Amino acid sequence: MQKIKTPLAVAPLAAIFALAACSESEPDVVGGMADPNAGEIEELDPAELPPMRTREASFRCADNSVVYVSFYTNDSQVGVAMEQDAIQTILPNEALAAADEATEGDAEAPAEQDGTPRYSGEGYTLVGNSDASSIQFARPGGGLQRCSS
Repeated sequence: MQKIKTPLAVAPLAAIFALAACSESEPDVVGGMADPNAGEIEELDPAELPPMRTREASFRCADNSVVYVSFYTNDSQVGVAMEQDAIQTILPNEALAAADEATEGDAEAPAEQDGTPRYSGEGYTLVGNSDASSIQFARPGGGLQRCSS
């Protein structure tokens, strides 16, 4: 009579073969992925992150219109829109833009008058600090008017 081997009887043998196949040494890595631009990347200046919004506010102006303003870090720029959900027009800080141009041209940059940042672009002008309760604002074709939050 022949004995029938059950799967449980074969299990210890399978475990021994599986453990024998394992090795404690790490595989040898031959060569590697070399970055062809590694030298150029090391010579680059560190990247500067874009400015973040620090405050969003709405202001009612003297002509009864409303302007929606987003102030960004370091008073670098503001975003303005005439409607709440409209795409904002980004206005750079005039003093910072002049300083950047002066750095390129080796001339002296003009200083801000009385410390209040002035932003302008695409016909818009905004004068005011990010923490102020009122600003001065002009839309294309108009003059500066006082706007309060």
